[in-house]
Formats: sequence, C-alpha cells, structure tokens
Amino acid sequence: MQTSSIEIERVCDQADESIMETAAVSVAPAGGGPELLIIFVVLKKGLTAEPVSLKMKFSKAIQSNLNPLFKVSFVKIIPEFPRTASNKLLRRVLRDQVKHELSARSKI
Repeated sequence: MQTSSIEIERVCDQADESIMETAAVSVAPAGGGPELLIIFVVLKKGLTAEPVSLKMKFSKAIQSNLNPLFKVSFVKIIPEFPRTASNKLLRRVLRDQVKHELSARSKI
C-alpha cells in the first residue's frame, strides 16, 4: 500500500496542538534495509514539545489512520523548513541533512 508524504504530514499535523507544520521524508539506512521514516517538525511560536513524545503521537496517528506497518524512526524539530522562491518545501535538503547526520553517527 503506497502512502504519500502529503498524507503522512496531514495526519502528523493534527497529532499535537504545538505543531505548526510537519515534513515527512524517508531515507535508506547506510547498512541497507527498509527506509527510515523521519518527521521534521516546525512548532508554533512560543510552544515546545519533546521529540520522543511527538514520535509516539505520530506513530500512533499514522498507524491508526494510514498504515499499521509504518514506524516513525525519529523526529527532528527545526525552526523553519527550507523552501524554494515559490514557497515549495525542499524535501531534498531535509533528506540530505538526515543522510549526513546518519553517516556521522555510523562513524562513531
């Protein structure tokens, strides 16, 4: 069953009142295996949230609304999303950022 990142984001956006916007990206792990689902989050101004708590909320929302087999690998809170001049989300930049962080972790 195919699920688009837009569908995942729509469900995640509703998972917590502190969320302004989410972006879902998948990244292949360095050692192979199934792709990792990473959710980037921009919080509403003045609100806070813990990534671990959001991860649990996102996983529950995705599994009950979209696909019971989906598992959120981790959540990353960032101040704002990279965008094009026409305000489109640059998922490629987010994906590259995660790949860089994962490769740095695997070298430790």
